[in-house]
This record gives sequence, C-alpha cells and structure tokens, in this order.
Amino acid sequence: MNLWLTFRLSLSRIAAAKVRSALTMLGVIIGVSAVVALTAVGQGAEQGIDSSLASLGANQITVSATSPTGLDENDAAAIAEIEGVLKTSTEVRTQGTIAYGSESITASIIGVSPAYEDLGNPDVAIGSFLPTSPGLQNSRTIVISARGADRLEFTTASIGDEVRVNGLAFTVVGVLDDADGFGSGANVYITQEAARSLFSKSPYLSVIRIQAESEEAVPAVEYRVESFLRFSKNVREDEDATFSIFNQAALQDTIRTVTGTLGILITGIAGISLVVGGIGIMNIMLVSVRERTREIGVRRAIGARQSQILTQFLMEAVVLSTLGGLIGLTIGQLASYGFSILGGWEFFIDPTTVFVALGFSALVGIVFGVWPARTAAKLQPVDALRFE
Repeated sequence: MNLWLTFRLSLSRIAAAKVRSALTMLGVIIGVSAVVALTAVGQGAEQGIDSSLASLGANQITVSATSPTGLDENDAAAIAEIEGVLKTSTEVRTQGTIAYGSESITASIIGVSPAYEDLGNPDVAIGSFLPTSPGLQNSRTIVISARGADRLEFTTASIGDEVRVNGLAFTVVGVLDDADGFGSGANVYITQEAARSLFSKSPYLSVIRIQAESEEAVPAVEYRVESFLRFSKNVREDEDATFSIFNQAALQDTIRTVTGTLGILITGIAGISLVVGGIGIMNIMLVSVRERTREIGVRRAIGARQSQILTQFLMEAVVLSTLGGLIGLTIGQLASYGFSILGGWEFFIDPTTVFVALGFSALVGIVFGVWPARTAAKLQPVDALRFE
C-alpha cells in the first residue's frame, strides 16, 4: 500500500467520525492557535514599541516626577546647563474631559513646551502641531491623538473646529498618528503656558525630556542628572527619590525582557495544550484499534504486513494532529489580526512560528500515535478475527 492511498484512507476514516475527530483535535487546535496568536501579538507590539522608541532617538533621557512636587521649572533650567545636555523640553499633565459635538471622552491633557516637537517627535497625520513662536504660547490651540480623534468621531474636516476642554474652548489644529503611547488611552496636547494658566498655576512639572549630545554620552548625562536632582532635593542614595529616570535603550531592553518572559510562559501553556491534545489522539486511536480489530484481522489474513497496519494507524494520528495544527494556525492568524487592529500595531506573523507550530503538531501525532499503531500491528490474524 503506497503512502498516498494510506493518506486517503486516513482522511476517509477521520471524515467518517467527524464529531470524534473534532474533539480529538481540540487540544492541538487550542495549543497551536495560542502559540500563533500570542506570539504574533507579542512580536507585533514589540515592533511597534521599538519603532516608537527609535523615532524618539537613542540619545534621549526621560525624567518623570513620582510625586506632585517631584520636579519643577528650576530643575529643568539647571538640567539644561549640565554638561552633555543638548536640549530639554518639559511637560505638565492632568486628566480632563474633552467634548466635541455630542461626543465626550476623558483624556490626558498634556501641556508641552515648544521644544517638545523636536524631542517628542509627534507624528502629525492631519494639520500641524502646536505653535512654537513665543507670542503664541498662550493660544488656545489643541492637537488630539489618534485614539482621541477616533473616539470623538473626527474627520479631516474637523481641523479648525472647536472642542471644549474642561468646559473651555480650544481650536483643533492637528491630529496625531498613533500618538497615544503604547496602547494607552486618548491624549490631547496644548501649549504648556495655556495648560498652566488654565489648569495648573503651580511651577511643578510632570516630565522633563533630555536630549544628550550623542548616544555614547547618555550614561554620563544620566548619572549627572540623577546626582544633581538627588543633591538639590536632599535625597540620599539609599532613599526613594521623587523622580524616576530612564533612557530609551534601557526601556527597550526591559520591554524585550518582559516579552521574552511572556513568550516562554505562552510556549509552556501551549505545550501543555499540545500534550493534552496528543493524549487525546492516543486514547481515540486506541479506541479505534479496538473497534477495528476484525478489520485488522481480515487485512492481515489477506496478506497485509505488520508495517502496513502500523503505517495506516500512524498516518491517521499524524493527519489528525496536522489538521488540528492547520485549523489552529488559521484561528491564531485571524485572532492576531484582530488584536493588531485593536492594539493599533502592525499585523505580523513570523514564518518560523508557523513552521514550528505545524512541525510540532505533526510530531505530536507521531509520538502519541506510535503506541496505538504498534498495538494494531501486533494483533494476530486469528485472534483478531475471533474478536467480538
């Protein structure tokens, strides 16, 4: 019996017991779809984050306040004079309500200094970013992030319209593309002077962005900035500071570590599902051997060799597991595509993941199909024909 005929016989046997076959494949389907979907989500999100961080530049350092009074304008002015610092920008942040027409959302209101356009590198999809000339820093203009614009049902015709920020009118001058950070909620951007005059009279800051002279200068600049802030705020090395400092390279390393750990966890969970699926295949094949004992006896009596019987049952197990893998692959791809749309990152499937998932599915069929296949092949014709 050639392999093609054996394969066709295997398909016919599987098709004859559709419900049993579907339940048998369920574990493999769940395992493969989980591997493909979650791996694709992790890789797509990591690529999106890497792209966003790369656009900011590897020579950037971000200082964030960890308390309401953690950073102030004097800190920003002093940091700008530190050796190795090329440029700085500052931000104040608060939460507020943004209303447009009949729609209303809660968003982060971010007041930025003129240098933010260079350091934050906002990607403007429609219109322009905030004005940078000194005479316009108190203007009531606003730029809305992509998610905010989507939730407010903005269109290209909305540029120049008014929105109300905590009840105050602002003119929309731009909409950003993917400007919400890494999957966060809606953001809106106004000038820092407007933010201070309207919402926050205090001199305190939420964020200070620092551009070092070069990527190589980042560690030294980061050390000088932290030393200055600890000294100026009288915070010892063993005490918790009122600020946190990170650079883009360190953040990328942290993200890769987290996604790597999640990948291992996902692989482990998927592996368990595949093993459970393999055990299910083995059990069903053993039941099938018992149900088809007389058939095996007839085939042996008319000249079928043990190797042919073994190949037949092993092929059925491999076809079951591989079909489960293909179904799981399809479900996983559809799920990852849906997640990419919801998460706002590029849809990405690593071909290696596809081949590994399908290869592992076939391997599950081989490993867990060997025992039932050997059991069927070892049946003696006389005993098999007497079986009731």
